Amino acid sequence: MKTCPHCKKEKQTVEFWKGQSSCIECCKYKQKNRWNSRTPKKRLEQHLKYKYGVTEEQLVEALNKQDNVCAICKGALPDLMLYENRRRGYAIDHNHETMEFRGVLCLKCNTLLGMAQESKEILEAAIDYLEKNGNYAAKKSK
Repeated sequence: MKTCPHCKKEKQTVEFWKGQSSCIECCKYKQKNRWNSRTPKKRLEQHLKYKYGVTEEQLVEALNKQDNVCAICKGALPDLMLYENRRRGYAIDHNHETMEFRGVLCLKCNTLLGMAQESKEILEAAIDYLEKNGNYAAKKSK
């Protein structure tokens, strides 16, 4: 038997995670309330910092340089300071070898780079293919 310092109840040791003084129920409650107390903006800032090493200032600076559009297709990007339900309409582009931040892309352009394995040769081959065999954009503009 062990007493939880949070709820003051005496419980079986199996009701405690190893190395924790509070019971599992109290640990989950504290964790949930700690998460909910943070604003979506704060969660976004922490996500940027820990996953990409990017500050909010660096993100805003990159967006200003890009005129708030995707760095590749120039399509409009959503408000980047919104982070609702863990869904974003943009991607933080970074070099996967050096982890260096490169810019902000729409999800389609980020997928394009990933599918092409970030290879200039593959992308140039795709351009050559479209020039030789026609492309959707050329047909659409006629």
